[in-house]
Amino acid sequence: MKFIKKTTWQKVFQNWKDSEEENPEWINCATEIKGWSNWEEWRKYTASQLNLQKKVWNIFEFTDPAAEIPQMLIGPYSSWQSRVLKKNLSSFSDLANLPKEYKHFKNNEKIISILKNNSFDSDLIGVVREDMDKIVCIEGHHRAMALTIAKKDGMKIDLNDPVRIVLAKLPKDEAFLLDETLKRGSSKK
Repeated sequence: MKFIKKTTWQKVFQNWKDSEEENPEWINCATEIKGWSNWEEWRKYTASQLNLQKKVWNIFEFTDPAAEIPQMLIGPYSSWQSRVLKKNLSSFSDLANLPKEYKHFKNNEKIISILKNNSFDSDLIGVVREDMDKIVCIEGHHRAMALTIAKKDGMKIDLNDPVRIVLAKLPKDEAFLLDETLKRGSSKK
């Protein structure tokens, strides 16, 4: 992975917003499933649980996405964590190595579309757990899983553009926020 440049949370969030806010699936998730007024309220709530708005952000480019991305840890979201054995400690590779989950994701429409298009339409977002020196995916789970499935299947993927990730550090004394975020969830209560 190579460093590209510094950025700000405002820019990171705006890019996230630009890539998801108009998507009917994410609007439905935010409003009908999670109970928020709109996409922005929902995602800002998740960000605040992890103190993302207070972190220092940098943009990196993966030098070997097929090797690096499957090793990222899955973020603290119940829909993803419910599929793994070790909560907040499992990678995308760990998930793909579970036969039931591999079958589920191999047949997932989003995963199929990503693989068909050979493109990541926006930067991934993550935090580096300083207690483990591992990247936790905050945004980009389907893209990460698509690349993991491709690697597992021995598919050669020629991505149209470089794959980038914006990262901030999650200090050792804040690692507990991942467990708290998972426990609390992102529904408006």
